[in-house]
Amino acid sequence: MKSSPDAKPTAENKISLRRRLANLQQTELARRCGVSRQFISMLESGRVQPNVQIALQLAAELNCSVEDLFSAVSTNSPQSMAVQLLQPQLAPGTRLDVALVAGRWIGHASDTMASLSNGFAEADAVLAWSDGKAGAVPHRPTLDLEHNIAIAGCDPALALLRGAAGATSLPGRCFWVNCGSARALQLLADGWVHAAGLHYAGEDADENIRQVRRFDPAGNWQVLRFTRWEQGWMIRPAAQKMFGGLADLTNKKLRFINREPGSGTRHWLDAQLALAGLKSPSVCGYTEECTSHWECARALVENRADVAIGPRAVASVFGLDFQPTLEVAFDLVVPKSYLDHPRLQALLQRVRSRSFQKEVETLSGYHAGEAGTQRDDDSIAKPRQPPQKSKK
Repeated sequence: MKSSPDAKPTAENKISLRRRLANLQQTELARRCGVSRQFISMLESGRVQPNVQIALQLAAELNCSVEDLFSAVSTNSPQSMAVQLLQPQLAPGTRLDVALVAGRWIGHASDTMASLSNGFAEADAVLAWSDGKAGAVPHRPTLDLEHNIAIAGCDPALALLRGAAGATSLPGRCFWVNCGSARALQLLADGWVHAAGLHYAGEDADENIRQVRRFDPAGNWQVLRFTRWEQGWMIRPAAQKMFGGLADLTNKKLRFINREPGSGTRHWLDAQLALAGLKSPSVCGYTEECTSHWECARALVENRADVAIGPRAVASVFGLDFQPTLEVAFDLVVPKSYLDHPRLQALLQRVRSRSFQKEVETLSGYHAGEAGTQRDDDSIAKPRQPPQKSKK
């Protein structure tokens, strides 16, 4: 063993990542290798290097090769990794959220109009182009990024998962792609995310599952309840006296702002207009669209519109009037092949915890008592039988 104060920390940190993946504490790894916990700590911080015997023992205990643990990593010229971009026209230097999904590295822009509602968040890499091909220059070791989880959906409570997923010693993190329900399911089907969230308010509680099975008729995706929240009309206070319900959307003095096609909110509105016999062109602002609940609320606050549809919690934050219409069931959809992913397992365990559910329920109009429970779609998979006539 020799002291190495100038050792490259990025290379040595591979030991820490492998140890956490193996769910081992420093004390236990030290015992197995016949060294002290202090030595393991110094090794992971790059302050010492092991002899050959200890290096071989470490590799055996961490189920990898010596090269995996101690291969040289350049700290002067970061290596770029090839990625496929969801938004292919991004400029060099764009901050990226990166994940390994279905065997390929994918990159999502970290900073979007929807995401910046919550300010700048952690990113994994920056974009670099070379010969027309996209590359990501990572901020952390690849072994860490391999365990990232990407979730798409529009429920603002999904933002809480970023912090919740980080409350574990496992490598990787969770990041949120803010988009409507249909877009989220399409991203899942196309291999851009690990999980998707959706809400479709239909004639019964099975509408979410019906929408899922349009993408997954074979039943390879598992549906889990995430939250229930109060949905309704968000109204600019100055316009409150003009709006009493759906029929008032035809008032030409009232400006409505819509969600994008495919979103659960748009799906619900179109169904309500059809039931009331109203045509979409009669709604002033029907074609004006936002891609998140936050953007709709901001449009009202900035006097660009008078009415929008969204959660009570968002209306409360923005100081808007609110008229409830229904309770929305928001579900998470996860391919069964991803359920053994360590980071995803930890995330779902956190969702099922009472502490997380209590945190969600501090949001106005939210309920989370069913969070993490599996949805039963037997009624969807089987054809419905007509009611039997009673025998006289």
